[in-house]
Amino acid sequence: MALKTDHYEITMVASALQSGIAERRAVFEAFARRLPAGRAYGVVAGADRVIDAIERFRFDDETVDHLVGAGVVSDPDVVDWLRSYRFRGDVTGYPDGELFFPYSPVLTVEGTFAECVVLETVVLSILNYDCAVASAAARVRDVAHDRLLIEGGSRRADPDAAVAAARAAHIGGFDTTSNLEAGRRYGIPTGGTTAHAFVLAHSDEHTAFRAQRDALGAGSTYLVDTFDVLEGIRRAVQAVGPNIGAVRIDSGNLLAASIRARTLLDSLGASGCRIVASGDLDEFRVAELEEASAPIDAYLVGTSLVTGSGHPTASVVYKLVAIADGAGEAAPLRAVGKLSPGKTTVGGRKQVHRSVDAAGFWTAEVLSPAGDDTGPNDAHDPQVVLVARGERAWSDDPAAARRRCEERRRRLRGEDRVPHPRRSPAVPTEWVGMESPAATESSNGAARRSARAQAEQQGDPMGRALIIVDVQNDFCEGGSLAVEGGHAVAASITDLVGLDRAGGRYDYVVASKDWHIDPGEHFAAPGASPDFAESWPVHCAAGTQGAAFSPSLQVAVDEVFLKGQYSSGYSSFEGVAASSEDVGLRQWLAERKVEAVDVVGLATDYCVRATALAAAEAGFDTAVLVTHCAGVAADSTAAALAELASAGVTVA
Repeated sequence: MALKTDHYEITMVASALQSGIAERRAVFEAFARRLPAGRAYGVVAGADRVIDAIERFRFDDETVDHLVGAGVVSDPDVVDWLRSYRFRGDVTGYPDGELFFPYSPVLTVEGTFAECVVLETVVLSILNYDCAVASAAARVRDVAHDRLLIEGGSRRADPDAAVAAARAAHIGGFDTTSNLEAGRRYGIPTGGTTAHAFVLAHSDEHTAFRAQRDALGAGSTYLVDTFDVLEGIRRAVQAVGPNIGAVRIDSGNLLAASIRARTLLDSLGASGCRIVASGDLDEFRVAELEEASAPIDAYLVGTSLVTGSGHPTASVVYKLVAIADGAGEAAPLRAVGKLSPGKTTVGGRKQVHRSVDAAGFWTAEVLSPAGDDTGPNDAHDPQVVLVARGERAWSDDPAAARRRCEERRRRLRGEDRVPHPRRSPAVPTEWVGMESPAATESSNGAARRSARAQAEQQGDPMGRALIIVDVQNDFCEGGSLAVEGGHAVAASITDLVGLDRAGGRYDYVVASKDWHIDPGEHFAAPGASPDFAESWPVHCAAGTQGAAFSPSLQVAVDEVFLKGQYSSGYSSFEGVAASSEDVGLRQWLAERKVEAVDVVGLATDYCVRATALAAAEAGFDTAVLVTHCAGVAADSTAAALAELASAGVTVA
């Protein structure tokens, strides 16, 4: 365990021994300055693994000999220090399953400077990965309702990381895992039946299904999409019987396929057969399927989950927050912190209380200096003692952590437990007796409130919204109607909006989606070539991965507007709100007293053009931010921008 660290940890120890600060009392803190864009909360996982790592962090003779032989250390005093190393300090932190927010002290490590600093890399290695996976898992659980959730990402991660991912996913809300070592080590239920290779290895599907039935029983799950989903279901029911346990669909349009599968299963008398869906799922895709009432009973999620659904690290850092100016345990601690822009840290050991309102929902993550008893009696203290004087003081198991995570998330409001929450973060970080770092300001934080207050004092209410047009997979590279630079535009919009909505510039952020259910002549007839003027290739079919937002678009939006369900749809103003089909974009903006809009997205010469023209015609002060757009062709893009300018739209 000791060599699962960075070289510079050892050189810091050597330098600290030289300067005399190695044995000074010190306090380090692990925290995230901010949540990923569009995330309402984070989930702690890995705290129990950190305790285990600290217990096993030793420099045995073989390890020290290697460091000496490799020239990493040479000073006899450093060698002696390494040989005798054992952490004898204290660790306080958030247990697994607890929620965290910007600057939450997820882990506080107190001991001598040298014994604490050498733990930095291993602590961050565990927390950053485990928290990222648990946070992604909780977001899937939030939208999957009571469906069975299966973790199946082992083949997309390092073997050791795969075990950790299974544990973190279970804490976040997943029910079972495919990973057998995670089942053995942590008691997580495991499951799995067969893959496409098993079907292909037999002469036909019927033979494969009969063999599986004989080996695993009728109640197992049968993979039916190797060739044709409906025909596969017929063969499975024929081979297994109407008491077949479940079928799994791993490809294609999962919404349409599941609806057809349910209808067919019921007609064959297999009404008790469950439908399992898999195939590059994430929280966004699961939410779309659930919103469409897809008859799916279980979701198997792999790649997205074990990579944090676009955020493979929780951005946790490990920073010195206090150091003694003299030797000995009685020497007083001095608070220290960084002032670098964007990397501010707040000095001093902190205590936490999380306040709740009358309805039991979290209202604030309140940080104050240790020993300052300012919290109300009904506030929640998320900190527990994990290690006391070098000995484990806290034991946990994934099942208990999973229940903890579920209970904590129930205290978040429903609008914050969706893929595009209304607040990021859901719970603001407040500071009592400490100066608040600017980096904690969120889209609903001080920067936005201050900008709005200033505008209102000047008699000029902001009333500005950002409209993100059709930044969907089918319009980005790899999609059926791709625009060059589509994913880059998605990333640039993410950077534009950020946690503070462009420095408080926007009161609201909305997005539109092509959401084609049966758009008629908008799609070219089967076998016919599209003319790319009135008819187009099939794209953004409702509920498909192509209709999902680009994974590079990580923005918290206030509403999504769906357009083109049953006809062509170019302007976002033709769409209806996903939360209410009775509300269009114009009405939605007017109700919120929005007077000005900026338009970004895809494609400049088509849907961005149509949206901006419609906005100007509706009386909004309209601008198109061309650096956050991409067009299909240079000539048509230039013509569109000229048309917009002549219509009074600002081209910026």
